[in-house]
Amino acid sequence: MHPHQILNPIADLPRIPLARKNTPLEEMPRLRAAIAQSMDADISDVPPLFIKRDDTTGFAFGGNKAQHMEFLFAHLLERGIDTIININHYDSNNARLAAAASAKTGMKYHWIAFDELDAPIQGNMLIAHLAGAHIHRTPKSETRNLAENLLTQETNLGNNPTILLDNPFSNIAGTIAYLETANEIDNQLTNYDTPASSGGSVTRTSPFDGERGRERAQRRTTTDRRGMRVGPRGKVDSFHDHEVATISNNPTATTTSPLAPSAESGQAAPPSPSRSARGRERVQRSTTTDRRGCPEGMGDGPIHFWGLCGRSIAGIILYARNTGKPWTATAVAQPHYTPENYEQIYLDRSDRVANLLNLDTPLKPNDIKTLTGYTKTYGVPTDLGIQAMHLLAQTESIILDPTYTAKSMSALIAEIQKGNLDPKTPTIFIHSGGTPQTFAFANQIWNS
Repeated sequence: MHPHQILNPIADLPRIPLARKNTPLEEMPRLRAAIAQSMDADISDVPPLFIKRDDTTGFAFGGNKAQHMEFLFAHLLERGIDTIININHYDSNNARLAAAASAKTGMKYHWIAFDELDAPIQGNMLIAHLAGAHIHRTPKSETRNLAENLLTQETNLGNNPTILLDNPFSNIAGTIAYLETANEIDNQLTNYDTPASSGGSVTRTSPFDGERGRERAQRRTTTDRRGMRVGPRGKVDSFHDHEVATISNNPTATTTSPLAPSAESGQAAPPSPSRSARGRERVQRSTTTDRRGCPEGMGDGPIHFWGLCGRSIAGIILYARNTGKPWTATAVAQPHYTPENYEQIYLDRSDRVANLLNLDTPLKPNDIKTLTGYTKTYGVPTDLGIQAMHLLAQTESIILDPTYTAKSMSALIAEIQKGNLDPKTPTIFIHSGGTPQTFAFANQIWNS
């Protein structure tokens, strides 16, 4: 199926432009080197690591939900909805972006925020307040009754309200949005380098290129004030915790391994792929490996995606199945997901999207691996997650959020160190945003 056969039906759907598109796809060579160092391994034993920066979508601090809201709120407006009632966790990124989309479209917005009723007003809740949200901090057991009461009150006022959880389209808008994002990634992989102003390729260099660079990467590690082992330029290369993980395609196999001790490794140079004359056509290249250990012809080769269970990663793999891309994915589960229930959710949603857009195929069982054991309590940071925040900030100057993407990154690092990822397959981490929550957990991050 040609990508245009996916994109054209999407273009026919109502939408409201909110998010910045073509967010960066960046390589993470220093993170890769830090992980190799922690394994006492060569850089080639770690997959080439990339990150899709959907934390930079811009709208109200950005995140993947900005793309979701473009379709969801256009759908609601087309049906005359003017008031939103959203039941969601007190640190929800969805609730923040829904508040912002409501403000942008002139809708009234109620956020029924449950859990941690006495938590300080920070992060997502603060942004929602700025956007004019009516925030009702409520015990979880009382959320549905309150939502029904608000629905009645708003109806009596002459408004046309909806409870977002009850709107069927809210469950597929994100998958639709990420079909587009997958095409964006597809194009970025095909044309990874961009023309410089002089008309040539941009040359990216690594601080660990060459003999002197390798020597820098092989210096003995030290211990910082947090008790973490630190390599060159503060790379964190040892975690002091362990968690249990199971993967859905082999639910009986459980690993209980602490993250490996630190070691030494060099670092490879970032990519310099070829480009076609037109810059948008796929380049036909061989499948040999380059000096980074990346497959050449990366736009057409295997790619492994890494993210959280939800609508976005399902949209990426749905695109791959309909365009013949040999892409795979691991979705890190929050506590309310199991491999079985998430699979049923993505199968149902992909079937609905496929029917709506006339796609060749929906997703099938085992299309997405579901990884459990790394997230513990919903909305509460983990020690490994906070260590992953430090690591990515100190190697790539990228900030994760403590309750979602940091947990996903900690799982990625642990699974690489356990040898559970193919080192020859490039891995793309989906940064889905959530950065306002970094400030909500400032003390815990500072003291970690």
